[in-house]
Amino acid sequence: MTGSDPHETDTDTFGGRPTEAGAPTGATFGHLTVLEDVGHEQVPEVAEDAYFHRPATSDHTDVDIVTRALEASMNVVLKGPPGVGKSFLARYLCARTNRPLYRITLSETTYREDLLGHMHLVTAPGGESVTEWVDGPLTRAVREGGMLLLDEINAADANTVAALNAVMESHRTRSLTIPQTGETIIPHEEFRVVATANPGYQGTYELNAAFEDRFRHVELDYLPAELEVDLVFRRSGLSREREPDIERLVSFAGRLREAYLDGELSTPITTRELVRIATFMQDGFMDLVTATRSELLARVHAHDESLVETLIDKQL
Repeated sequence: MTGSDPHETDTDTFGGRPTEAGAPTGATFGHLTVLEDVGHEQVPEVAEDAYFHRPATSDHTDVDIVTRALEASMNVVLKGPPGVGKSFLARYLCARTNRPLYRITLSETTYREDLLGHMHLVTAPGGESVTEWVDGPLTRAVREGGMLLLDEINAADANTVAALNAVMESHRTRSLTIPQTGETIIPHEEFRVVATANPGYQGTYELNAAFEDRFRHVELDYLPAELEVDLVFRRSGLSREREPDIERLVSFAGRLREAYLDGELSTPITTRELVRIATFMQDGFMDLVTATRSELLARVHAHDESLVETLIDKQL
């Protein structure tokens, strides 16, 4: 996997003795128990106000539902289009509850060893070469009581997914066996699995019914327009005097997202892109239309450029 976040660790660098997550405290975030802060290096750093809690079901938010499921030791799959914050929600919850996070992005070239770990040739104190086992992200999370984040779960093939079956059984019967060493591990009490999925996205597979049944499914969508406007201002630092422009920009993004869901557009438009557009509007560096063209026309696939340019001309 790749990633610029210092708390997202490469799958081939899992050496050393495991550090367990902290013990449960009396506090909760949402419905999820906060663990003691033991300074674990895999706990992400995310500001408390960095994630917007979205209305979901009745009077409950997405955070309410996901934390309730995790507290009940359920596996959770977050489903929705790209850029709605699925992975960020998992990082946010780990940060707020002091949980180590181990993340891997799945694809058809992901193998069981990428999850479990591998044998590694090292030099022993006597100078001879020996092999030792190095835990992968799944094994580390199981041992330490961390959260395993499986990004794009429906992009993995069936053989890779099969490695997860036993560890995602009910809380009392789950286990993890490492074929290379014969070790069987009973997962730490705080071990949790969160997956993300982009349903219908090109290059993805249909998960089989038995595997899907191991998850509590939670749908995430883009923020309501008024919340997205607030988020763009908060993250870009743009003056609130530009609110009419940002309202138009968010409305425009909604039209592009409709085009994406309808198959007219192959490139999803995310809130991150809107923040970058607003950032380039600061101090009059670019006007709304110029900043939007500069960001999106360089970002979208070549065959989407004509439609995006047409919509910019019509709506902005």
